[in-house]
Amino acid sequence: MKELLDDFFLMLQLLTRIPINRNLLCRRENFRRGASFMPLVGVIVGGIQWIIYKLCIIIFSLNVSIVIVILAGILLTGALHIDGLGDMCDGFFSFKEKGKIIEIMKDSRIGTYACLAIIIDVLLKYSFFCSIVPSFSLIIIIAPVISRFSIVFIAFIGKPAKSTGLGNLFIENIGKWQLFWAAFITVITLCFLMNMNFIYVVILIFAGLFMSFLFNIFCNRKVGGLTGDLLGANNEIIEILTMAMLCAIITK
Repeated sequence: MKELLDDFFLMLQLLTRIPINRNLLCRRENFRRGASFMPLVGVIVGGIQWIIYKLCIIIFSLNVSIVIVILAGILLTGALHIDGLGDMCDGFFSFKEKGKIIEIMKDSRIGTYACLAIIIDVLLKYSFFCSIVPSFSLIIIIAPVISRFSIVFIAFIGKPAKSTGLGNLFIENIGKWQLFWAAFITVITLCFLMNMNFIYVVILIFAGLFMSFLFNIFCNRKVGGLTGDLLGANNEIIEILTMAMLCAIITK
């Protein structure tokens, strides 16, 4: 039990800026077991954002509250996943060969495509939140849960694009049991948040997995596999997709 708890804290240390003052083992098996808890990390990040929204909406307008919620999410994660989306766009839209694309993605400098991708990402989140949150504020928690589960899934089916890198701690290192437990946590969480509406739960999860499957194929064609940046980019894509589908469901 202590090992599992430490692996959970390892995921919190890696994927968030929440201060975890513990000396933890960082072996491959720790990251493999810890991957099961990624959806739970999404619950914590989204839950904190949801609480912030509930507090802000008492004082501020909807628009201001949503901006604060999005900012809180960026601060909580250290912009880890948004950075991956930006790096991916800089690399993939440079129209270079595999080696050059990966080199561009590793560059700490931001390019035009990264800048545009980050702006569009934030604008889409703002727009969808403004449309959905007044009638269903739990989308703030649901989206990060599904997106974190999608990271586990794509790391399970994908292969590494390079021999070293942070992403390789997950890519081809996640087993069937880790995928199963991540799926279990995701389904139970979504059933609770969506008031046991199992049909919508299945639709949202299936859509996220299918999009991740297509994204994995796209990455294989571009760079021959996945990197840590591409895992982060997948997270952002699935968050937006989940918001778009819930917006369509709620406003239909």
